[in-house]
Amino acid sequence: MNRTFQLLFLAIILALGFTPVFGADDPPPTRRQLVEKFNRTYNSGHFVEAIRWGLELETLQPGQPIHQYNLACVYALVGNETTAIAWLRRTAGNGFRQTTTIENDPDLKTLWDDPLWPEIVAAVRTNAETYDQFVQQAFSRSPPAITLPPDHDPEMAAPLIIALHGYGGTPGGYPALWRPAAGKIGAILATPQGLQRFGGGYFWGDIEEAETLVELTIEYAKRSHLIDDRRIVLTGFSQGGFMAMAIGARHPGVFAGVIPMAGGYIPAIDTPTSAPHGKPRFFFMVGSQDEAKPQCRKAAEDFEVAGYTVKLRIYPGVGHTFPRFTNRELGKALKFVLGAR
Repeated sequence: MNRTFQLLFLAIILALGFTPVFGADDPPPTRRQLVEKFNRTYNSGHFVEAIRWGLELETLQPGQPIHQYNLACVYALVGNETTAIAWLRRTAGNGFRQTTTIENDPDLKTLWDDPLWPEIVAAVRTNAETYDQFVQQAFSRSPPAITLPPDHDPEMAAPLIIALHGYGGTPGGYPALWRPAAGKIGAILATPQGLQRFGGGYFWGDIEEAETLVELTIEYAKRSHLIDDRRIVLTGFSQGGFMAMAIGARHPGVFAGVIPMAGGYIPAIDTPTSAPHGKPRFFFMVGSQDEAKPQCRKAAEDFEVAGYTVKLRIYPGVGHTFPRFTNRELGKALKFVLGAR
């Protein structure tokens, strides 16, 4: 199970909001505790114990492809290839679609010569192609809102800001929040919408889904407007902040800057690799009363250690929301991530 899937695992667990049932005398672990237990045992090489947590998750949420994929990985790592292949067939049958991951995951290396391996990979490719068509169709039905800056010159290439809403939210309020700061630098603002419904809003189903929607948003903006490829900024709030951070780290050459706002972070899962040449700048924003504050602080530290240019801003007296003096603070964040370009 590589880092891509650790990120995916986190995104799904945090998004689904289930409460597991354990022994009557023991309080059930929180969602975060479950994630940490599975990943801690996996990352420390205690694969038999990781199987226990994987089976717990499969029991709680039967049919979830990510749990089944993770079980295939840990069963392969303990040398039980027969059971690992069985879990892979189940996850492919339940819609698992990460072709690159399954083909390159070193955890599954002992399965590559199994007679069923080509069949499983082919099924995963079909899942990926089918889901990609679904995402593109959904995107075309609900394309992102595009907000142009005042006095926009269509003959001049403009910066592009992509803003991702939070879990259960909508992009409707984001143009008003971002318009003044974006307009001040002459940036075009694009606000896409997650595909997964929750209450009256939406959420980003997993990293790959959000990643595809961000890519489609860039293409969509470029079809109608001149975009400066050197000044594309990705930002998001809450779950959108986590997605912005993860996507920015996975595609460092695409973005000049990333502004994660009040997003989640677990070091065992999300720690970035060494920053490459042309790395984006990261500006982390969080309120002092936000439960995400320790995570944002640790994320800023780890990204800096990895070689990224980082700034962390903690806003006194602010909870899980945008900071006071929003226009000013968003302007500062944009200036930081674009200032050296």
